Amino acid sequence: MSARNPSPPPNFSEELQNIDNIGDTAYSKRWLFSLLMDLLKLVRDEPPGSDDVVEELDPRIEEELCCLWDLTVNRDVVPYLEEFGVIAILTDVLLCQRYPRLLEIGVGILTNMACNSSVCQQMSDNELLINRALGLFYSRDPPTLTAVCRLVQTVLASEESSVTWLNAIRFQAEFIEHLLFILQNSTNGHLLIATIRLLDAITRGDDSLAEVWCGLDLMDAILVAQHQMRWLHGDEVEIINRLFYTFSSNITGISALIRSFDRVLPTFGIYLHKVCEDEPHLIPFSAYYNSLRAIIPVMDAVVASMPLPEAASCFSSDRTVLSCLLHVTLGCQSQLNDLPIVRGILADLNILYKDVIRTIESVLRNSTSSSEDLVTLGSWYSEDLRWITSLDSNTKVDLRGAFVNCVLNDASTETRNQLLFICNRLKLSNLLESLTDV
Repeated sequence: MSARNPSPPPNFSEELQNIDNIGDTAYSKRWLFSLLMDLLKLVRDEPPGSDDVVEELDPRIEEELCCLWDLTVNRDVVPYLEEFGVIAILTDVLLCQRYPRLLEIGVGILTNMACNSSVCQQMSDNELLINRALGLFYSRDPPTLTAVCRLVQTVLASEESSVTWLNAIRFQAEFIEHLLFILQNSTNGHLLIATIRLLDAITRGDDSLAEVWCGLDLMDAILVAQHQMRWLHGDEVEIINRLFYTFSSNITGISALIRSFDRVLPTFGIYLHKVCEDEPHLIPFSAYYNSLRAIIPVMDAVVASMPLPEAASCFSSDRTVLSCLLHVTLGCQSQLNDLPIVRGILADLNILYKDVIRTIESVLRNSTSSSEDLVTLGSWYSEDLRWITSLDSNTKVDLRGAFVNCVLNDASTETRNQLLFICNRLKLSNLLESLTDV
């Protein structure tokens, strides 16, 4: 009789290995356990009073932590991490100022895990984690700040968790000061756009914070950051435009817009010139839709809120903007049947044009009674009204038609009469003809 133990069943070792795997990844639970032990030792061995000491992370640990960071993108992996209490460990990591790279990776892992709704709620129930995460805005390390901006933005995307974080932010009076400092002083493009994304998420999620924050200080800081980020395009510009739109939704913000409009308008002009690079019938409005639906109402909010003399000249810092909007108007009219979303843009343009016409008509009525004396109106007549006098002399009849159709889309008798007065006073015969044809 053989004393030899029976051979293990076929594929036995392979089955054991699969049991130890983290989901369907090539990483094992033993590897994760070993890494977390190294991480705990690193955090707990940090001597007290070492906040001012900055060290490089051990290359082996950094590489393995980056593997874990990548691993957390897979949402199926998150439950395995919860078994090992990763959130509690990373909460301790948030205090580890000695290793900035460790902070960045740790916050990045938390951000990926926060995409899981149950984990996000677990984080939001952890007051210690919230306070430590928000405390990282004291940091001056751009990668860490970028990572924590993304973490807070991620949890704010959850309706169930956002209230807790917004309340914590509301009770940290210095929080907005940290964001202002970043916008005013950072030259790191990734950090600047991450900060603006976070501001957008906070102000859209909490009207009370928007009303308190959307003042002149934040406006100045955004404009400084925007000047720094000259390379901005696409979604990044859209976020800034959306933030300007938030300003226009409350009294404090509108006041800041009015006081800064001579600097804000040229940024809109740069964007509109980009839109107008295409022929009207070829403008890809699907790509520009969100920004146009933001900046046109912002311009109207300023025109409608300014006293008449100032409102009539509010486009003087970039007199090409209104001409660009005429191009956009023609584009919308040209694509109306094929692209229904342009109706929203046309509706915004209708409101803006009506307010602009109202201000021009009021100034003209209050000025000299003789049309020959228009020269006394100075640069307002020769420069600020050039868009409408050029529209009258333009050989493109369809451009005038698009403008008139947009202005009178709601069949407003008052607006028609105001535009008639302007045409007669400024001797705009071609525009008058287009107006009477409608």
